[in-house]
Amino acid sequence: MTKYKRFLSVSISTIILLLSILVFTCCRSKNDEKAFNRVLSLSGNNRTELEKVLKHYENDTLKLQAAEFLIMNMPGSFAQNEEIIDICTPFYNDYDSLAKEYGYEMNAERGQKIDSLWYSFSNRHSKLHGLSFQSDLENISAEQLISEIDLAFKAWKENIYSRDCSFEEFCEYILPYRRINGLVIDDARKTFYERHHGNYFTQPGKDMIDESDSLLYEYSHLTHSQFWGTRIPILTASTFEHLRHGLCEHRCWYNSLLFSSLGMGVAVDFVPAWGNRNNNHTWNVLIKDGKSHAFEAFWDNDRWKYKRIYNNKTFDYDWGRFRLAKVYRHSFKNYMEGPISDRRVQPEDIPGLFKNFKKKDVSHEYFDTINITIPLQNIPKNTRYAYLCAWNFHDWQPVQWGKIEKDKITFQGMGKDVVYLPCYFENGSLIYAGESFLLNAEGMIETFSSDTTDTENLYIKHYAGAPLHYGNKWNNISIEQTSVYGSLSSSFSGGDTIALFPDSIEIYNKKIDFRYDKPVRYIRVSLPYRKVAFSNLAFYYKDPAGEEKKIETITLIHPLDSTENGEITDYIFDEYIATGYRRELDREHIDIDLGNEYTITSVCFAPYFEAGLKKEVNFELFYWNNGWKSIGKEAGSNKHVIFENVPKNALFILKHPDRNNRPGSRPFIYRNNEVLWH
Repeated sequence: MTKYKRFLSVSISTIILLLSILVFTCCRSKNDEKAFNRVLSLSGNNRTELEKVLKHYENDTLKLQAAEFLIMNMPGSFAQNEEIIDICTPFYNDYDSLAKEYGYEMNAERGQKIDSLWYSFSNRHSKLHGLSFQSDLENISAEQLISEIDLAFKAWKENIYSRDCSFEEFCEYILPYRRINGLVIDDARKTFYERHHGNYFTQPGKDMIDESDSLLYEYSHLTHSQFWGTRIPILTASTFEHLRHGLCEHRCWYNSLLFSSLGMGVAVDFVPAWGNRNNNHTWNVLIKDGKSHAFEAFWDNDRWKYKRIYNNKTFDYDWGRFRLAKVYRHSFKNYMEGPISDRRVQPEDIPGLFKNFKKKDVSHEYFDTINITIPLQNIPKNTRYAYLCAWNFHDWQPVQWGKIEKDKITFQGMGKDVVYLPCYFENGSLIYAGESFLLNAEGMIETFSSDTTDTENLYIKHYAGAPLHYGNKWNNISIEQTSVYGSLSSSFSGGDTIALFPDSIEIYNKKIDFRYDKPVRYIRVSLPYRKVAFSNLAFYYKDPAGEEKKIETITLIHPLDSTENGEITDYIFDEYIATGYRRELDREHIDIDLGNEYTITSVCFAPYFEAGLKKEVNFELFYWNNGWKSIGKEAGSNKHVIFENVPKNALFILKHPDRNNRPGSRPFIYRNNEVLWH
């Protein structure tokens, strides 16, 4: 998944100015003449242009209201100086020449040349780094604004899916000429309209998603840059088309201009920090009748998957589990809430995410949210807000704000199955405000222990967390649809199939309950790919007291040798999920003797897990106790590593010594001898 970055930042002085403006205007309704005149007065010499727009629509009530909506929400909207396009044109041409050499395909060799080309160019053009931003309120022309409004109305009324939507929905998702701060406003939407007018979204009897796919396919040649050239200014749709490659945020605002030009309600959603992996992400949504339809910005064979895999419950076949703390939506409309709306809070005491008032919380559109109230510790004097953080790369990152009430705080709309830490924010730095905790899948808060007298041994095989699902996919596939056959005879006569593994496996331990009520002694595990690839395989029965217990007397009827890295078949059946055994076979099954007759009630299994703890590298384990505290170091072994006497029920992180090039360490908990990544 791609990395989300703030496209452009606002200076502290600008934040202070905008805060004074927006607190004033947000206290009044849109129709309040004094508030509206206050906004007009802030436009300076550009007021004449804005008044031309209002005069132009004085006899068209709806378009006049649309113009007022845009003007009232212009404070805080800004563009990069359009001069940057002229400065960078020679670079864009050199980039294109390089692209032609590689047939427009992106690879590491070309990517390195792109980075080198941009480094050289940007160092020769120091003016690139000193261009001032241009506020829309002070710079947009009457001609631009009238053209955008007229086009938005025309496309809206022609669109069979959106023409009956509310005026409020139109204003928020179709009308805005700007989709993210920093873009240079040009005639991109007019260009898109002229390209596609009449070909999409205007004929009855079609399907909205199918039509959207057809439109997106026309631009499938615009692909992800694979993070090469990330600093190259891509500020117009025409520039993006010229370069053909960009990041997710580039393609998202590009799609927003494209779809809105044809009257579709569209927006850009983003997750600021994942709950179980590093990085962040942006994607698009279509808005119809108040409901959002999320899709991958770049062309993808499973474009509309996000509502399915971002629900904080399921996992994706390709990428594994996604856990989200919050989802926000970029907006043109100003949403004044939280610390940015409080004039008593200084800008340097507000995290960057919450200085952005052009966003709205849409977490509830993706997953079940919950409000949580927690106690706070050591509240600094005059501190009114605290922040709930998720881990991202090397530190905690604020994802939600809350207002302090006495010694407690409530955070609204949080995602479940995520580890959080409450923090204060002062002078650009985080201060811990309480204990870290897991908001579990049921919405209950689970605290962690730091008791170093109550310990256990920890078996672990990697440091990087949930993204390992993708690299482990062949091991997962190797045991998909494995069948388990049970019999009283070692020749497997007269038996029956008692279990079938699912057709989609993730990296964690899974349990299947049996409904087979006959006793068996011998088990045949049929392997679809002639490959043993288990980190765990365990069978359970109920004792006379009705308690479920693991069968401990398992042996392989046909023993297998140890592997090159010293893994043995006993690792399949021991109690530790990090141990395992993988080997290609010359047959399609392994046979197991349970040592006695049992009526099996369930089976647990986990796929073999790839080792990431390489030899000759020392990995350091930490546990959380008001900061990361070191437990000790162990050398990698190309298989599992054991840390002895670690605190039970603690929050851990295993760090690679090469922090700059190996930033993937993720927090985890250790439950029932299994690493659970967060």
